[in-house]
Amino acid sequence: MNNKPNTCELTQVSRNLGIEILILDENDSKQYIKKVIDIFMPFKITGHLSIGTETLTVPLEGNEFSYSKYLKSEPAYIFFDQEGRDRNTVVVVNDAKLIGDLMKKSYGMEYFVSNKNADFLIAVNWYVIEVAGLAIGYLNELK
Repeated sequence: MNNKPNTCELTQVSRNLGIEILILDENDSKQYIKKVIDIFMPFKITGHLSIGTETLTVPLEGNEFSYSKYLKSEPAYIFFDQEGRDRNTVVVVNDAKLIGDLMKKSYGMEYFVSNKNADFLIAVNWYVIEVAGLAIGYLNELK
């Protein structure tokens, strides 16, 4: 796993904070990522991640580590740049509300977040948080 820096970072930080995570195997990760991409058709899955159309845009500043508190308390599926070393990897955080706590103690990274059923997609990049699907209703007050 040393060749997957974001995954390693989240694994270490989750241990330090006592936040339960699970790393899906590569096959399950690929299937899940494909499912989400097929549903939401994000504009950019490499570089500065972006969903593009039909999204709510939330400022990163002031919301980067707190937006997740507005999500439902359910497992959250996190995945990364699909050309980077963490491609084809999904990190499942037991409670979506804890993503901000996890990321606050991690080095900066861009990532996507969804849930088991792919009811929503969130892209967190260096500039904004883009939200599509059901999560628009959860995060609408942050715009």
